[in-house]
Amino acid sequence: MRKILLSLILLLTDTVLIFAQYQDREIRDTLQAAVKEARRNVGLYSEGYALIPVKTRQVTSLLGEGDAVKYIQTLPGVSTGGEGGSAIYVRGGNMGSNLMTLDGMPIYGVSHLLGLTTIIPEDVVAETVFLAGGFPSEDGNFTASHIRLVSKDGNFGRTEAAFSANPFLLGGWISAPIVKGSASAQAVIRVSPIGLVYKAVKPMIKQNQLLLDDFGALAGDAYGKLTWRKDVDNDLSLSFFGSQDRYAFTMNETSSDVLGWSNLLANLSWNNRSISCLKTLHADMSFNHHVGSQRQKTLFEGALNDFLMRSVIDELTVSGSATIETGLRSNLQFGIKVRGALFNPAASSVMGEEGRSSLLDTRSGTLLATLHGQWEYSIPDLFLARFAFRGNAFAYGLGGRTDKGWMFHPEGSLLLRWNFIRKAGLEVTVDALTQYYHTLEGIPLGWSLDMIVSSDATLPPERALQGYMGAYGNLGQHLFRAGAFYKKMRNLVYYGKATDFFNAVSRAGWHDNINVGEGTSYGLEFLYEKEGPVLSWRASYTWSKSDRFFPDLNEGRRFPAKYDRRHIAHLAADWKVLQRASFSLDISSQFTYQSGSWDTLQDGSLTGWFIGEKDGVRLPLISSLNNYQLPAYIRWDGGVHLAIAGKAVKHEVNIGVYNILNRHNPFMLRYNAELEQWETISLIPVLPYISYRVLF
Repeated sequence: MRKILLSLILLLTDTVLIFAQYQDREIRDTLQAAVKEARRNVGLYSEGYALIPVKTRQVTSLLGEGDAVKYIQTLPGVSTGGEGGSAIYVRGGNMGSNLMTLDGMPIYGVSHLLGLTTIIPEDVVAETVFLAGGFPSEDGNFTASHIRLVSKDGNFGRTEAAFSANPFLLGGWISAPIVKGSASAQAVIRVSPIGLVYKAVKPMIKQNQLLLDDFGALAGDAYGKLTWRKDVDNDLSLSFFGSQDRYAFTMNETSSDVLGWSNLLANLSWNNRSISCLKTLHADMSFNHHVGSQRQKTLFEGALNDFLMRSVIDELTVSGSATIETGLRSNLQFGIKVRGALFNPAASSVMGEEGRSSLLDTRSGTLLATLHGQWEYSIPDLFLARFAFRGNAFAYGLGGRTDKGWMFHPEGSLLLRWNFIRKAGLEVTVDALTQYYHTLEGIPLGWSLDMIVSSDATLPPERALQGYMGAYGNLGQHLFRAGAFYKKMRNLVYYGKATDFFNAVSRAGWHDNINVGEGTSYGLEFLYEKEGPVLSWRASYTWSKSDRFFPDLNEGRRFPAKYDRRHIAHLAADWKVLQRASFSLDISSQFTYQSGSWDTLQDGSLTGWFIGEKDGVRLPLISSLNNYQLPAYIRWDGGVHLAIAGKAVKHEVNIGVYNILNRHNPFMLRYNAELEQWETISLIPVLPYISYRVLF
């Protein structure tokens, strides 16, 4: 599996004339830029951060414009995974402990293009709220963070459209009224030309640098939403979303692989604000279909081996909630959510002379019913208190081949905020969280191939208890947040065959080599942002320590979590060089420092003998798990954003340079058997980027 991952990593970089480097060898890559607007990047949103979409696009990423996750990676308390990927690790949690939702629908395969971006187009997002504590009552089934995406309603008055292009994605968006003032529609479609780009640049790549004989890719997404607004207090919407990532590559004449993931979501939502006894009434029904698959064909001793593995989640959710005012300064919210899911993780089959036969089928159904409620009391500009409660009943093994059972877990969240001066004060959050879906993180790169399985008698649900205390302020041009957190995690899973997952499943199934343990994380977080008419800048810093403990691993000793980065610092600045009614020019810069992640390496050897043999053999010795810390990750980016506005059309161009310092940041380690030494693989040296966007 590691060979496949390395091939795909190098393939992606080769496609845009980027070459990986082993220690001293390097080559190139292509990337893209950012956007600037005279509005604050991030606002304090009770317990979290509210992000403006136009600002999330200004973060540097491999596509030339960022997305919500790329921006969240720069916030305090957040550690990142591999170079350029979409993985996040919040306050010591695992990547699978984070929930992303679109209008309340959970998204299980969030990445595009091997982690370079997320699957949700920014054109459909009205607001992103990032929550890491003090969660509202309707949030559940995660133990680290919630990325809540709220979609736009279509335009009820006039038609709008946009087109965007970069070397990785081409996209178009349109929003138009169906009945002016009452009904609207919007649609977005994006496709990736990466497969065509590879075929075009392949002749320009030296033959000895090609790891693949052939490569094909199909990646893209589509979104549509219909909204009917009876009046200002009643609206009904129906939305659909689909995404596809499929990559086929041939290593040589005897080996080929196909891997990919896809999502299909549908949501029917109703909001009412006109019932006299209720402040709001909300109901929705959604369907979620997620698939991850890998197929491998190999020719061995004249026989063709064709192995296919698929992991599927089909989920149907029905929910309703209401809010009533219980006084001038308080309100009560309550609701119910019922979620039925069918899991079939790592279902596999093999093609033989008699056709395809099934090797493994682990189909099993679950039902998660949650009653939730919260009470909130507030004195404007002075005090806010909120207590949220969730009661979960979880049934597993329904209609499947595994043992059946059920379990019950309560959850709770507390949020207290006190302004000792106007718009500045102290806050405290406490959360007791439960997560019933486990993610076996075989590919810590931000891809969506990690397998999701449900809790059962042998895999109890993840539990987390965390607390945060700090100060905050939103004073004119200045925003700050500083505090400390402590978190205990139980029933974390460790999958021992992560680097060889595909072959391991073909031999034994996914249940083997899973260990259950716990973790601890604590740290300090700091954020300061100054928004000015000409110069704006933002700084964030995190000091933290995260570890893991598994009784059956590492001789029962604690070891650092893989992405336990002790120091994480981000600094970003934006300078408005020119600002005119029809023309603007901004210069932006971003600097990132992160302590190195951890890996497990052989740090010694022993001599052993086979019975009856005189010559000894060297046996590898590994002192502990995650015993080696990679060098620090340091990156500096700079870009220019140009906007030209006409009477009916606006053009935006991002041009810049990624990794100006040309630092060879470590991506992963690879053992060179010929030299008998470990080598650091790095991606993305200094490279330019460009993206274009036009709005009608």
